[in-house]
Amino acid sequence: MSSRRTLILVGAIAVGAIAALLIIKYVNGIEERAKGDTAMVQVVVVAADVSAGETADGLIAESRLAIGERRKMDLPANAVTRLDDVKGQTAAIDLAAGEIVTTSKFAGATGNASSKSNVLEPGMVAVTISVDQTRSVAGLIEPGDFVNIMMGTETDGAAVAEAGGDAATGNLMSASALFQKVKVLAIGKNLGAPQPANADGTPAPAPEASDLITLSVPPAASGAIGAAQFSGNLFLTLVRPDYQPQPLPAYIPGTSPLPGVAGRTPYDGAPAGSVSAEAVQR
Repeated sequence: MSSRRTLILVGAIAVGAIAALLIIKYVNGIEERAKGDTAMVQVVVVAADVSAGETADGLIAESRLAIGERRKMDLPANAVTRLDDVKGQTAAIDLAAGEIVTTSKFAGATGNASSKSNVLEPGMVAVTISVDQTRSVAGLIEPGDFVNIMMGTETDGAAVAEAGGDAATGNLMSASALFQKVKVLAIGKNLGAPQPANADGTPAPAPEASDLITLSVPPAASGAIGAAQFSGNLFLTLVRPDYQPQPLPAYIPGTSPLPGVAGRTPYDGAPAGSVSAEAVQR
């Protein structure tokens, strides 16, 4: 009996030792994986803001593209790890300081360089509307600007009169904001990238004016903009880059007196003559 108990005891100790080793190995594996995800990896980063069309060679020379370190877990799958991998290419889109450079953000002389889709930010699509200069701020809008898309719609004048307005029968054209602060991607075929000089060194010709305005929007917004385009009643307002979207009530003729009749200015709604210089400058 004594030897049997000894064998059982030895077996139990051996099993316990094996179990302990397996547990230690498992824990060490978890720690190694965790350390691997948080390990710092060298990648190409944007050291200063970059505009679409700028060359990687020039950016590297100016130290605006540089090698930086980021956690492995934070890297996109197509991150660029060597400056040599982008040499000879150009920025496909505007890049902000601190961004990790990926293969889709620079286009080479061949392959995807001819694809204009590279200028789109991730998750965005391009949609084009046709707006003449009268409806597009006299052609002052340029690629990179932001605009509010306004839409004219017909309103039943009889319904307005029944609701207490002073409109009579017939249709009235009201105006509403379809979307606010929409980014302009291109005017005609002009994407806003710097144009190379002519072979003789003379400046490149200015981009031709166009009524075709291409916008960068999420896919869900493209349908509404495309449908509104067919109405033919779109017009744009140019807004500042720091403009903050705000509720804009639709204007329906006949529902209230014209603001000017009531002595109003467009700047802050105050009576004419009481608007401060600061309000006008805003």
